[in-house]
Amino acid sequence: MGASDTELAKLRAAKKAFDIVANLKPAIIGVGTGSTVDRFVELIPASSDADVFSNAIFVCASLYTMYRIKELGYTVAIPSTIDRIDVYVDGADEVDGELNMVKGGGGASTLEKVLTYASLKRIYIVDYTKLVPRLCYRHPIPIEVLPEALSIVYRKLTELNLNPVIRRGCGGKHGFVVSDTRGVIVDIKPTNVTDFRKLERTLKMIPGVVEVGLFIDLADTVIVGYPDRVEILHKSPSNTVYEPFKYY
Repeated sequence: MGASDTELAKLRAAKKAFDIVANLKPAIIGVGTGSTVDRFVELIPASSDADVFSNAIFVCASLYTMYRIKELGYTVAIPSTIDRIDVYVDGADEVDGELNMVKGGGGASTLEKVLTYASLKRIYIVDYTKLVPRLCYRHPIPIEVLPEALSIVYRKLTELNLNPVIRRGCGGKHGFVVSDTRGVIVDIKPTNVTDFRKLERTLKMIPGVVEVGLFIDLADTVIVGYPDRVEILHKSPSNTVYEPFKYY
């Protein structure tokens, strides 16, 4: 399967999420960031259901997404003005068999987690390549760090054998990657970690760590796009989902 298959898979996942959200007719819609979320945003003005969103307020996890939706003519609000979101749509870098996720490849995991926490229904859209047997399988875990605490946090992450790397910009961005919330992004690649809940707690106890890109027990629904189909995965009471996942 090539790049065109992946793009088709993203579009299928985005279309299914769009249909679900349009049917809900939410008043406040949270939107994350990433390439699959971009496909979701592109569907809004192109759909016959676009009028469903004409009176909706969009709350976005990144400045980029906010401006994209604003340019389409829809109403946007900054997160600080909203205390409840009806439905939230976002992507993920990795999804394991319990629907736990690694997020933050786009550097927006702090606001993404804030909006997730405030949402009544949380939908994540991914293509099939994002399914993994365990977290941190392909992608590092992003951590947002206060700039003033960068050296201190980096030293502690090194002592914990988490292999930290300060993320640097590519293309037109020179220097460190800084999030919309003004934190520096540090990527870690832990080895031999099986309890990611414990890891998240440990990381968040370090002064200067703003947020961690581990999303544990935060997904209600994960929509997985394939080139020829869509699968909808739901969190079950026993923390298990449809099996088996096929890993790519």
